[in-house]
Amino acid sequence: MSEYSILPLINSSFQPGEANKIVAGFEDRDFQEIARAEYYYFTGQAEKCSHIAERYLVSHNIKLKMSSCLLYVYSNMTLGRAVASRKGMREIQECLEKEMKNPSSAENRAISVFAGYMSSVLLHLPVNELPDVGLYAPTLPPGIKMFSAYVTAHMAYLKGEYGRALGICEAVLMFRNGTYPISMIYLYCMIAMCQMNLKYQQKAKDALMVAWNMAKEDEFLEPFIEHHGLLQGLLESCIRKEDSELYNKLSDKVIAFSRGWMAIHNPMSENSVTDALSTVEFSIAMLASRDWNNQEIADYLGFSPNTVKTYLSRIYVKLNIKKRDELKNHMLK
Repeated sequence: MSEYSILPLINSSFQPGEANKIVAGFEDRDFQEIARAEYYYFTGQAEKCSHIAERYLVSHNIKLKMSSCLLYVYSNMTLGRAVASRKGMREIQECLEKEMKNPSSAENRAISVFAGYMSSVLLHLPVNELPDVGLYAPTLPPGIKMFSAYVTAHMAYLKGEYGRALGICEAVLMFRNGTYPISMIYLYCMIAMCQMNLKYQQKAKDALMVAWNMAKEDEFLEPFIEHHGLLQGLLESCIRKEDSELYNKLSDKVIAFSRGWMAIHNPMSENSVTDALSTVEFSIAMLASRDWNNQEIADYLGFSPNTVKTYLSRIYVKLNIKKRDELKNHMLK
C-alpha cells in the first residue's frame, strides 16, 4: 500500500484489475473516500466522483483538499457544469498562492504546484505564471511523480515538441519502480499521440493497445475519453470492432466530455463540432483536416473509401461547410 498522498489511487502501485481492492485497503476513511472518488472518475462515473469530492473542498489537509479540487474540476467538466469546475480551479489557485508565499512544508508546496499544472496544462490553459513543476517533482511520491511527467510531456506536446514529449514518457517508463496503472495508461496514451504526429502509425497503435489492455481490467475509460480527439482515430481503428462493448461505453461519454472541455477552454466559442458530430464522425473529420485522403482514412479505420466519402458528406452538412479545406477551421483551432 502506498503512503497517503494527493490522489492516493494514482499514487498506488498495483496490478491491473485490483483497483477496487486497493481502494478498500486504505485504512484512513478520508483517503479511502478520495481514492473511491478517483475510481469513480476514471471509470466514467463523474456524478459519484463529484459528490464525494465536494465534501473535501474545505478540508484543512492539503492532500485531501487538492485531490478533491482536481477531481471536482474534471468530474464537473464532464457533467457540463462549467461554474463548478471553475470553482475548483479557483480553490487550487488560491491554495497554490498561499503555499508559494508561506509554504507549510516542501511536500505541500510541491503538491500545490503539481495541482496547478494538472488543472491548467491538461485543460490547455495558460501556465506562464506557474512555478516550474520540474523543480518540485522530486519531492512528489512515486506514482504522482510519474503522472507529473505525463503532465510535463503534455505541455511539450501542446507546443508541438512531439519528440521531446515522447522521450519524457519513454524515459519515465524505462526507469519506473513498480506498476502504477493510471499514470502508465496516461503515459502510453501520450506516446500514441506523439507517434501519430510523427507519422509512425503502427507504433502509435502498439502504444494505444498497451494502454487499453492495462485499462480495461478496471474499465478505466476516462483517459481515452479525455484524449479521444488527440488520438486521431486510434480508438476507432484499434478498439471499435475488437472491443465493441467497452468502445460503446466510451463513445457515449466522449461528446459530453468534449462539450464540457469547450465550456471551460473557450466558453464564447461558436464552434459546434462537439454537439454536431458523433465520435466516428469526429475522428474522420480530424484525420481529413490533417490532409489524409479518403483511401488513407478508409485503410486506417477499416472502412471502404465510399463509406468515408458518405461520412464526410454528412459531416459537411452538419458543420454547414462545402469543402474539405474548411474542416481545418473547425478541427484545428
